[in-house]
Amino acid sequence: MKCPYCDEEMKCGVIQSPHEINWKPKKAMLFGNAKFHNGAIILSESSFFKGSCVEAYCCENCKKIIIDYSEKNIK
Repeated sequence: MKCPYCDEEMKCGVIQSPHEINWKPKKAMLFGNAKFHNGAIILSESSFFKGSCVEAYCCENCKKIIIDYSEKNIK
């Protein structure tokens, strides 16, 4: 994948966590699942044994990470 910022080739990898990986429109006062925050997007649900993992692309040139959170990408 080409970086949309600098047009260099990006490395494919993963972001992994023992917890759910989600995006929220603003920082929350307390941690919690996305279902407790309006407008939150679940990038990868957590499994007790496996944690959570989502594919991501890293540009080492401009230090950007891109996550495609479409259904086909969520692990």
